[in-house]
Amino acid sequence: MSVEEGCEKAWRMVLSSPTMYREGFSKGETHSNTVNPAYVRRIFIAGVGGSGIVGDIISAIRDHNLPPPVETLKTFRLPGYTGPDTLLIPVSYSGDTVETSWAFVDGFSKSVAVVGVSSGGRLTSLMEVRRLRVVKVSEGLQPRYAVPEMVGAVYGLLTGFEAFPREKFLQAVDELETYAKKFSENGLQQMVEQARPMLGRHVVIVSADNLYSAAYRLKCQLNENAKHPCHVATAPEAFHNEVEGWTNLGNYCYVFLRSGYEQLMVSDGLDWMKEYLRSNGAAVIEIGVKSSSPVSELLKFLLIADLLSLGLACLKKVDPIMLHTIPKLRPILRRHLP
Repeated sequence: MSVEEGCEKAWRMVLSSPTMYREGFSKGETHSNTVNPAYVRRIFIAGVGGSGIVGDIISAIRDHNLPPPVETLKTFRLPGYTGPDTLLIPVSYSGDTVETSWAFVDGFSKSVAVVGVSSGGRLTSLMEVRRLRVVKVSEGLQPRYAVPEMVGAVYGLLTGFEAFPREKFLQAVDELETYAKKFSENGLQQMVEQARPMLGRHVVIVSADNLYSAAYRLKCQLNENAKHPCHVATAPEAFHNEVEGWTNLGNYCYVFLRSGYEQLMVSDGLDWMKEYLRSNGAAVIEIGVKSSSPVSELLKFLLIADLLSLGLACLKKVDPIMLHTIPKLRPILRRHLP
C-alpha cells in the first residue's frame, strides 16, 4: 500500500467514527444489565496505548456532579483500597496487552466486579474461562483506529449509572456526524495545510485541563500516525512550569485546543501564552469548535486530533497506518503475559 493509499484509507476510517461510536454503544449497552450501580462506589478503566485513551475520554465525558468517580489505570496493579465495591473495566483491543492483563488478574484476586472490552486475545481467554463478560468489538483494526468503538462500548456498558446519560452521548454523536461531513466535503488537503507549521518542529499541545484527553489523543496520533515527536501541556498547571522552559522557540510549534468551557483565568493565561509564543518565534496553531455540550465538544476535538495527524503524515509522506518501532518492542513485552 502506498503512502497516498494509506492516508486515504485512514481518512475514511476516521470520518466513519460516528458510526463506530454508535456500534460500540449498542454492543456495550447489551451488557449494561450485568452491572448493578447500587454496589459500585468506584470505576477503574484499565488500558494502555490506543486502548488506554478510552479511560481518559470516558472519565472526561461522564457527569462529574454524580457518582461514582472514574479513574484510568495504565499500570499492572489496582490501588490497595480496591475491593468488591469496585468495577474494573479492562480495555485491550488486541487482548494481548501485558499491563492490562495483569491488572485484570490483580483485580480478580481482589474480588472486584469485572466486565472487559476487547476483540479477543489472551485477556478475553482469561475472562471467559472465569465466566466473565467481555464486550466484543470489531476485529482487524489498529487499536488506535478502534478508539471510537471502544469508547462507545464502555459508555454503553455504563448507561445504568446516572453519570452516563444515554441521550446526551447519542446526541453528541449525532452532532459529530454533521460536523464530520464538512471535512468529508473539503477533503484531506485542508488538514495538510493546517498541519504545515508542525513540519520540522517539535510539537507541544496546549489545552485547558477539561480537554486533556483530546490533547493527549492528538499527541499519541502525531506519534503513531505521523511519526512525530510532541508532548502535552495542560492549563492551569502549564502556567507554573512550562512557560519557564521556553528557549529556542523557533524550533517549536504550539497547538492550542481552545474550549468553550474554559475558566476565565485559564482563558486569559492561554491568550497570553499564545501571543508571547508568536512574538518570540514559535509557530502557533489555534483550534476551536462550536458545540452544544462539553461531551459534543470533546468528540469534535478527538476527530480533529485524528484528522490533523493524518494531515501531517501526508505532508511528511509517511504511512499513517503502518507502525515500525512499536512492533519491535511488543514481543519482548508479551513474554510477560500472565
